[in-house]
Amino acid sequence: MSLPKHVELSQAVKACKNQAMTIDAAAAEIRVPDYVVPMLVRKNDDLIIEGNVVMAKRESNGPVIFTLVFFIGIIVIAGLLGN
Repeated sequence: MSLPKHVELSQAVKACKNQAMTIDAAAAEIRVPDYVVPMLVRKNDDLIIEGNVVMAKRESNGPVIFTLVFFIGIIVIAGLLGN
C-alpha cells in the first residue's frame, strides 16, 4: 500500500535540509508531472508555494518557550521563598 501523493510530497519537502525544494525537483522526487505539484500543495496544509519553490510551513515555538519560562519562574520563586 503506497502513501497518497500529497503525503509523499510533504515528506519529501520536510526531508530536505532547508525544508524547501523547487517544483521541478518535487515533481521528480514523487514522480508526477510539474503541473500536479500545485494541486498537491493545496491538499496539504503543511506546505506552501512561493514563486517556484515548495516550502514547509514553519512551526511556532511560542507555546514551548512560554511553558519553559513559566516553569523556570516557578523554580526561581520557590528558591527565593525557601531561604
